[in-house]
Amino acid sequence: MRLELDIEPLDLAQTLGCGQTFRWKPREDGSWVGPLDGQLVTLRQSGPRLLVEAVPGGRGVGELVETHLRKRDDVEKVRKALSKDPVLAPGLGRFSGLRIVKLEEWECLCSFALATYANIPRISKMIETLAGRFGKKITGNVHAFPTIERMKSVSSVELSECGLGYRAQYIHDMSQMLDRDRIDRFKRLGYEELRSELMELPGVGDKVADCVALFGFGQLEAFPIDVWMKRALERLYGKTGSYGKLRAFAQARFGPCAGYAQEYLYYNERAHASKGACAFS
Repeated sequence: MRLELDIEPLDLAQTLGCGQTFRWKPREDGSWVGPLDGQLVTLRQSGPRLLVEAVPGGRGVGELVETHLRKRDDVEKVRKALSKDPVLAPGLGRFSGLRIVKLEEWECLCSFALATYANIPRISKMIETLAGRFGKKITGNVHAFPTIERMKSVSSVELSECGLGYRAQYIHDMSQMLDRDRIDRFKRLGYEELRSELMELPGVGDKVADCVALFGFGQLEAFPIDVWMKRALERLYGKTGSYGKLRAFAQARFGPCAGYAQEYLYYNERAHASKGACAFS
């Protein structure tokens, strides 16, 4: 099926290619394709319109894409709030189309648990392996991410055969500890309480908890800190120290827009490292 949506501002390359999600792939024609909740979705921008193709399609596809791209976020309001920061203010216009994504909570938790000490190609390969072995087929060789219910029946031996390394035990143990009721309860928690409960799970430390809080549960005050963010905070703000110290600085500096500030800084820092054009220097 095909449909058109109005989601503005939006830059697909910035939004889908900056480490928030691992299953979207760019095509030479500028479109992006990826599995989304049992659909194989292709997104293409045409002026102000977002063109969507979905297989197998059906009712609800438009809402699915709008939810994933957080259509309801007032990105202009976010930029206005962050423009009070003198470091960010000069270059915010460069990121007007970068949006935070909303991932399914269980898939998000597994994805970022797999992301520890791994680069994006390796993370993507591990996720695709799990989907291919245990997820429901969508079309061709594309599979949905396996549900928590399915993963409960997967043994640690089977997971160890998926090339996940030590992360296999994390995924196995999390699938045994969690269920839909508990994840639904997580949705009702505030950021700090959610973060604390996530960190009780195997394989979930500070960074994974913040990534899952931000991209899975939509807690926009979360500010995940990895090596790129440490570099950005030191280079642009002169801040160094522990994860807790840097997180406290970011929360005080950016407030409820911290998640968006993090994505802008992350994208910019990677451009800086590759000697690309920077918005914040």
